[in-house]
Amino acid sequence: MSKRKLIIIDDHRIIRDGLKAIFKRNKNFEVVADFDNEEQLLNFLRINDAELILMDIHLNTGNGIEISRNVKTEFPHVRILMHTMSDDPYNINEAKKIGCEGYVLKSSGQKELENALDVVSNGGIFYVKG
Repeated sequence: MSKRKLIIIDDHRIIRDGLKAIFKRNKNFEVVADFDNEEQLLNFLRINDAELILMDIHLNTGNGIEISRNVKTEFPHVRILMHTMSDDPYNINEAKKIGCEGYVLKSSGQKELENALDVVSNGGIFYVKG
């Protein structure tokens, strides 16, 4: 089985670098790009194929839920797993409403994150309780 193409969206470089280091050792996912803003993400998706986005909610340049809404409008086949510190039920419900396939907290461990990505990339739904 080929690796699933993953994009990481987070406004903290250290988070993106850490996640890329984790996924270098993962047999299921390949990080094909990482960005800190919507414009770069959408431009990339318009000319490259990707299956999955790991999306932060609170970005310096925008809101991950709004960005996800725009991604889902233009690229409905791309699956989105929200990856955030926010366990606010409002954010969780908004992510569900716009069609994000998952929501996992940054306080989760590596195993839970990888499990959430596996579930979402295989057509399932993964949401923290909330």
